[in-house]
Amino acid sequence: MKVINPESKSEVLQAFAIEDNLNAETLAMYLKRYPQFRESLIDLSIELFTTPSLDEISTEATSSDNAKLAWLKFQSMLSPEDPAAAVPSSIDNPLCRLNKQDFRELAAQLGINRLLLSQFRDNAILVSTIPQKFLALLAVRLHVSVEALRQILDAPPIIASGQRFKASGKPSVGKKVSFDDALANSGLSEEQQTVLKKMKD
Repeated sequence: MKVINPESKSEVLQAFAIEDNLNAETLAMYLKRYPQFRESLIDLSIELFTTPSLDEISTEATSSDNAKLAWLKFQSMLSPEDPAAAVPSSIDNPLCRLNKQDFRELAAQLGINRLLLSQFRDNAILVSTIPQKFLALLAVRLHVSVEALRQILDAPPIIASGQRFKASGKPSVGKKVSFDDALANSGLSEEQQTVLKKMKD
C-alpha cells in the first residue's frame, strides 16, 4: 500500500485502482486509512470488481446457442469417465444478471451495501454461515426458492471480472469467508451489522 497525500481524494482513488492485490482486504485497509473517502472507495471497488474483462467481452460477443449445442454434442460422444464429459450442474446466478441500478436497489432493499452483495454474487461467503432469515429474504427478492439460492451460493467462488482484467499475473480464487467476516470487511455501519447479526438462527 502506497503512502500518499491523505487530502487528495483523486490520489487515494488512483492508488487504490492500481494496487497489485485488488481485493476485499486491500479495500478494508484503504477504508481504515482514509475513512473520509469511504463512499468513493466503495463505489470505485464495485466498478473495478464488476467491469467485464476484454476476454469476457470477446467471449460474450462470440458465444451462441449453436456453440453450446455443439459442445453438448461433443460431450455426449465422450466416455462418462472423461472430465470434459461432465455437464455443468450449476444454476444460473440471478445476481449476475442484474444491471448496476437493479444491483444498487437490491442492496438498499436488503439493508446492505454493494460490496457485500458482490460477495454473495461471487460466491465468496460460506453458505452454512449465512442466516436462514437473510437467505429467505434474498431468495424472495431474486424470485428463486431458498433451496435454489443455497445451491447457487454454494458453488465455488469466482474471480471478480475487474480483478481478472487488472491482475498482472494470474489471479487466484480466494477461500470462502464466513458471513461474520464478510460483514466485518464490507464497510457496513455498526447498525447495519447489528441488524444482520440479529437474523441468525
